[in-house]
Amino acid sequence: MKDTQIEKLIAEIRSEQHIPYTEDDLSLKGYIKEGEYDINDACGAEIDYFTDLKAKSLLKDYVFYARYKRLAEFRQINVGEYAYLQAKYYKPASV
Repeated sequence: MKDTQIEKLIAEIRSEQHIPYTEDDLSLKGYIKEGEYDINDACGAEIDYFTDLKAKSLLKDYVFYARYKRLAEFRQINVGEYAYLQAKYYKPASV
């Protein structure tokens, strides 16, 4: 994800999750990059989070849970969302 996209996403997350501006953008940027990697890795594809709104919502939830150090709970709650995205982005091998 490009830096301009990350900045837009940070603004959305701040607004939706009522994050005070005392919490720096650097930590939010780190959570976004971690979440992007985690979701992309689980799905086996590079997702465009600005066209796939379901994946974008999952990424925002990842940031929420990461801020409170509750990622294990996040994964339990969202196992169905991960499965949905894995099926959506599945590409069969030609072996």
